[in-house]
Amino acid sequence: MMKGLFIAVAALLLVACKTEETMTVDFYLANPDARQQKLVQCANNPGDEAIQANCVNAKEAQHKSLFDPDNTGMPSIK
Repeated sequence: MMKGLFIAVAALLLVACKTEETMTVDFYLANPDARQQKLVQCANNPGDEAIQANCVNAKEAQHKSLFDPDNTGMPSIK
């Protein structure tokens, strides 16, 4: 009984901790300053942040921003 209550409280606390809105890859492509800020935050705490949706989306946007929009597979020179 006590173990079940502990698990329920722990789960509730974990759900309550998620306050950050999930941003899309398109958002991070359109907002390079926000993307860079999120990438720095993710790099500072990879143990907790690396698998968060915003870190994944910011990394994907960074990857997409480096490649030619014509999708030739070659990185653009910036």
